[in-house]
Amino acid sequence: MTREAQEMVDVLGKGVWSEAAVSFYAERSAKVRSGKRAPKGMQKMLNRVIGHHLTQAGWEGDGGYYFKNRTWVRVTFRHQMSLGSDLIDALKVCKKEGMELAIILAANAETLRTISPNDCNALVSFEKLQNEVMSLDGALDIPLVIGSLVPASEVPSAIEDELRKARLRDITVPLSGRRA
Repeated sequence: MTREAQEMVDVLGKGVWSEAAVSFYAERSAKVRSGKRAPKGMQKMLNRVIGHHLTQAGWEGDGGYYFKNRTWVRVTFRHQMSLGSDLIDALKVCKKEGMELAIILAANAETLRTISPNDCNALVSFEKLQNEVMSLDGALDIPLVIGSLVPASEVPSAIEDELRKARLRDITVPLSGRRA
């Protein structure tokens, strides 16, 4: 582990979950009350809060890709089909850009059920990441650390209860055949 890797763990463990959850709940509630389309998943808010906290701590990057000195981090809430590209990105930054350590972080399956209840099974979970990395034992020769993102800060119980409720998809009703 690098000093930057430990710093990243410390930064992500200090209020990120709570800040993202409260912000998501506020945005969602406001849109529901005004009759607008409300966000279903928290990924966008988590990415925003994580990015803000890391850049405030001197990390460079955005969109889930960050680096500081020679430590590279990928925070993913993407579809499971992107897992291979995350691993290739880690390989490239170590082999071609001289990173000393690559880190890929994904929420565990239980946390994904809260983050995105409708799509949780299609997203990269820590368990899927772990299985894929284990299947590459002997094939990956880079310094790679994988980590599980789990809530590490307290959220008010009323908001926690709301986050655990189903967030149904919007329903699109097709127009029946129209005659001109």
